[in-house]
Amino acid sequence: MVCNYHFSVEWFSTMSVFCGDCPYNVTDCDADNCIPLNGVQRPIITVNRLMPGPSIQVCEGDVINVTVANHLDDHEELTIHWHGLHQVGTPYMDGVPKVTQCPIPYGSSFVYTFNASNSGTHYWHAHTGFQRADGCLGTLIVRQATKRNPHYDSYDVDDPAHILLLQDIFDSMALSRYLGHYLVKLSNAPDGLLINGHGQRAQFPSGDGEAPVYTAREVLHVQPGKTHRFRMISNIVTHCPLQVSVDDHTLSVIAADGFDVMAEEVDIITVFAAERYDFLLTANQEAGNYWLRLQGLGDCSTSHEVALINYIGTDVEATPSLPDDYISVQGVELNPYNAMDLSSPLKMPIYSLRSLIPDTDEVLTSEVNTYYLTMDVNNVTKYSLDNYFTPDPMRMRSHDTEMITGDARGRGLRLTSNQLNHASFLIPNANLLTQYDDIDPSVFCDATNIDPGCVTSYCECAQVLTVELGENVELVIVDEGFQFDQSHPLHMHGYGFRVVAQARLGTSLAVEDVKELDRQGLIARNLVDPPVKDTVAVPDGGYTIVRFKANNPGWWAMHCHLQLHNSLGMMLLIHVGDDSDLPPVPDNFPTCNDWSSSGSIEEETGTGGDGKGHVVAGSIVLLIASWIAVMVNSAM
Repeated sequence: MVCNYHFSVEWFSTMSVFCGDCPYNVTDCDADNCIPLNGVQRPIITVNRLMPGPSIQVCEGDVINVTVANHLDDHEELTIHWHGLHQVGTPYMDGVPKVTQCPIPYGSSFVYTFNASNSGTHYWHAHTGFQRADGCLGTLIVRQATKRNPHYDSYDVDDPAHILLLQDIFDSMALSRYLGHYLVKLSNAPDGLLINGHGQRAQFPSGDGEAPVYTAREVLHVQPGKTHRFRMISNIVTHCPLQVSVDDHTLSVIAADGFDVMAEEVDIITVFAAERYDFLLTANQEAGNYWLRLQGLGDCSTSHEVALINYIGTDVEATPSLPDDYISVQGVELNPYNAMDLSSPLKMPIYSLRSLIPDTDEVLTSEVNTYYLTMDVNNVTKYSLDNYFTPDPMRMRSHDTEMITGDARGRGLRLTSNQLNHASFLIPNANLLTQYDDIDPSVFCDATNIDPGCVTSYCECAQVLTVELGENVELVIVDEGFQFDQSHPLHMHGYGFRVVAQARLGTSLAVEDVKELDRQGLIARNLVDPPVKDTVAVPDGGYTIVRFKANNPGWWAMHCHLQLHNSLGMMLLIHVGDDSDLPPVPDNFPTCNDWSSSGSIEEETGTGGDGKGHVVAGSIVLLIASWIAVMVNSAM
């Protein structure tokens, strides 16, 4: 079946004039074009004036066509990534700007066409700028045929309404918050949490001296005595893992990131950014209402939110008292955050989930090529004139817009750099998948030619890990953790991988220490039935080891899924195969590139009368930097 969708992407507002007397009149809150969220008025990006945007729900094997029209009034560019779909045979549809496609300009549209080839709980979101944090996202569910669903007999109800899209939210636009955090060192902790776009934050006076009025929370209805399948998706954008639990109910986890696992009964699921978990909930308690709780960890440890699990036939208004302590839930916890000691039976690490996906690729039984990757957030000297004059291939430089004072030139202003293998990712000038020859080769690097000085001086490049088509790959990913106590959720495009090991060894860890442990055979791997995922946390001061067969040719992004970390360069590309292995480029596929004027400006640019008159951005930067250096020196 071919399923057609149209996405109109535009800036809009919560609590707009369309909301009338919301929240005092709850009917107004449900009016067309009214987006209450948590009651805070702020600009948001909507798709079809919905937030979250339209839910795509299809069957395995269906063809999905989505026409995305960019109506963003600030003329931003846009791409959409279909998170969890591996785009086998359609790498041009992966939605990574300047890697798999040119971004969609304002006023233009782009048709994404791809096959729903891997079933499960997924979602779609903008992959440009901070648009995902401002609301450009929605759910994407691919259901299996009954005979292909190993858990079909385990539940009674798979209600399309039983999707839990979890996200953190700011009271203002994400860009302003991140700039405040990055340049002014203000907090980047979220102001609230949302469940399916609902939450409570803003207070509205009742006018009669009674308790204040709030926007409505999410309500999920269940049939008494029935077992229900819930599909949970995390669109967290800050360092904010979430503990999820339901009062007086256990959760039976049956899938992770769309891949089936043997059912495991737990009381708490800790979900990191971009992860998805399917769980079964049996409505076997006394008929009534129960809280589904979210408790933030990490940078949002003071944030929490709830939704109501309502047994059908019970008055929705008869809600239980709100919990005094959102962290008081006790019991078995899946995927614990930054846990050092996993010996407790109450701690279930992610690699202990048992996959129901057969190892047909034989990555668990065959020889693998092992690559060690480091990730961290390092303090670097970014505002330094010297960065302008460092030769390629490793580019160490400041951005054009930086203002360099005499004081900054002498000492360098230290900012945080989000790094993989000690380099931040540099977005190419042209679309890599289709215009490789248009890109200056000097922008590329790999782990072997990154300068060790990049730990303290800002370095950027288009970092590539090149693997052979058909290669069995093992990645040992080390979060060195020298700066911050953070766990990085790492997402890989184009693949699912086996999570064979994970451990936190301390508050910080050098990759050489992990290599030595590995040489001594002291890192145990689950090579029997480890889970398959596409997103996994790398604990602070620890490592996570994954394996996959490189059988999907293309250029695939692998990056931290925290929004600021990704935007500031915690990313690299996995290049599988070569151009001859790729499917044909779609007809009339858009192109993009740098542009420079030529012809009649020799005198103005001082080209020496060579008749070319070319002006390139790098030359201008060097001229400006040289001029600033002269002015600064003369003033000192």
